[in-house]
Amino acid sequence: MSARGRLGLRVALCAAALAVALPAAAQEAGAGLGGPDGVPLLSAVETRIVDSVRLRTSGSTGDAARDAAILVEARRRLGLRPGDRLTQSALDTALLRLGGLAGIASVETGLSAVATEPSRAQLEVTLALARADAPEGPTGMLASGDRAAFPILWQDRNSLLRFHLNGGLGIYSDGNAWFGHPEVFTLGNPLVEDPATGAQTGSRATWGEAYVEFGLSGVTRLGDSNFALYGAATAIAPLAVGQDIFRGDRRSSIDLEKAYAGLLWGTEDKRRSVNLSFGRQNFTLNDGFLISQFGSQWNAGPRPAVYLAPRTTHDFSAIGTIKYDEWTATAFYLDPNEYEPLESDTVLAGANLRYSFTDRFWVDASVIRALDSKTRYLAPGGIVGTREGLTTLAAHLRWADPEIAPGVWIEGEVARQRHDDFDMDARGGYATLGYIARDLPWNPSLSYRYSTRSGDDPNTATYERFDPLYAGGLSEWLEGVSISKALNPANRSTHRIRLNLEPDPRLNLTFDWHVHRALDLNNLGGNPALGALSSHGLGQEFSFTARYALSRNVFLLGIASIGLPGRAIRDATPGSDEPWTTLQSHLFWTF
Repeated sequence: MSARGRLGLRVALCAAALAVALPAAAQEAGAGLGGPDGVPLLSAVETRIVDSVRLRTSGSTGDAARDAAILVEARRRLGLRPGDRLTQSALDTALLRLGGLAGIASVETGLSAVATEPSRAQLEVTLALARADAPEGPTGMLASGDRAAFPILWQDRNSLLRFHLNGGLGIYSDGNAWFGHPEVFTLGNPLVEDPATGAQTGSRATWGEAYVEFGLSGVTRLGDSNFALYGAATAIAPLAVGQDIFRGDRRSSIDLEKAYAGLLWGTEDKRRSVNLSFGRQNFTLNDGFLISQFGSQWNAGPRPAVYLAPRTTHDFSAIGTIKYDEWTATAFYLDPNEYEPLESDTVLAGANLRYSFTDRFWVDASVIRALDSKTRYLAPGGIVGTREGLTTLAAHLRWADPEIAPGVWIEGEVARQRHDDFDMDARGGYATLGYIARDLPWNPSLSYRYSTRSGDDPNTATYERFDPLYAGGLSEWLEGVSISKALNPANRSTHRIRLNLEPDPRLNLTFDWHVHRALDLNNLGGNPALGALSSHGLGQEFSFTARYALSRNVFLLGIASIGLPGRAIRDATPGSDEPWTTLQSHLFWTF
């Protein structure tokens, strides 16, 4: 995925970079929030949440006291801490300040995901010290003509222009897709070639996908001020061949992906800042329980790459974030990137206010309004209304403290929905308890999460089915690689047990077990094949995910999963006793 404008000398930050521990003359580690160090996941940098920050130095100025003083000043200028949103623009501006420190020859950063919680990231910044200050002249391909400088086109102490060339490819094989009844689960779906008959997956669907994203990003500081302008423009070219879970024709396209501009201001220590941005960009609220950059767009049907999911931006968004000491306020306006035949014309506006008690403990609250939408709410008596006029109120908490309970982390969110035009009372939420044994080999971690989104009881006058909005994310809120494709997040409770292991800094292994149950037998609003359920048992899924970094720019992702249909699915589609299996192999690169 694309990263926006690196600032600081030789910054190499990307979503698929490996955070390698480099030899250091001095080191200062930030506080983590639970969850092991993990090789990176393919996910846009924007709106990731900082889990831990580590600054270290390599080399020396020749004066140990000066080396230590540089490290202290660099941490003050960086200003990032656990719980902060890792927007690329804010990070790049901070790195510019680091590169401007006397005694720093270069700045190199690494970003790695927390495998148990991919919405979070661990940031490592290595400052290369030298006896002489960094050169004043510009660098990059346009300045020097040196192709070894790729992908940096131009870089000086106030600005940077970068070319992006990122992409991925994958090979997939799903056995018994749609539990052997694609004609039932996909009938009438405009994502398939012939909606009148449904997908033609047969007993096994095997296909390949690839994509390339290319374009430019840049950041420039306005004079000697603390203001910076930034922006990016990229195009994306995905391709798919073979029979996927929706269609079997050859699919390719070239589309605009990112196109945004922004203005950033911040104090030197970054405790107070303002960030305004507009255009086609990413946005995720907290960990994606309500809004995720992976849930706000479509990667299916004629839009190729249903499993690579390379599209992550909104058609248009306006995002403003103000940080004032321990307070962070974010306002947003979102027009999601939906597939045109299924376009709901939804527009969301909202705000989030967070207070950080410590680096490890914060609470926040959100309000989200649906300003416009054609999405309909269904009940046995007919259409209740549309999403337009929906208000979602949510509260979120995150806690970890190694001095009180080493290795333990707790997180939860509750949400309630009301509507302007009819009686609605829908509720959802989740709670997570996890523990990581950092003193044991392979850094094992074990966590349990319970999530729920209410269904509608047809025996009451109140409409109670929760609207999941744009929840998403492969490892967080997909909640089952295969079975979740047949289930809607609403009217469902899910238990998840996750075990994570790190045999090597480059290798991360995750085992997930999801168990799904329906809250009400009335399931109108989900997959039409499951509109009326015979049982609360929906099914379960066992998944194994392996991530391996080949280098700072290339990494592998492998997934094997088996989804077992519950009684509700078996009764809706007689003969659906066989599990839905998937084998996936991915290769991602970023420059």
